[in-house]
Amino acid sequence: MVIHHTDCGMLTFTNEDIWSKLQTETGTSAEAIDFLPFSDVEESLKEDVRTIRANPFLPKDVEVTGWVHDVQTGRLREVTVT
Repeated sequence: MVIHHTDCGMLTFTNEDIWSKLQTETGTSAEAIDFLPFSDVEESLKEDVRTIRANPFLPKDVEVTGWVHDVQTGRLREVTVT
């Protein structure tokens, strides 16, 4: 079960934003680091589920599902991942 949530902080910045902030605050470049921000919760969830499903060490009979937790309503919604 992979769960992402609405209103995620990872939606609020880009790598460039973080790199600039770190360069300004520390004087050190962080451009070699991908902080893995995303702009779409469902697409990020689907990508994560597909990555896990594709792992050759995961037994083929293990079901991997994706869900989005809505922080406003508390509801958990399953997302179809093909």
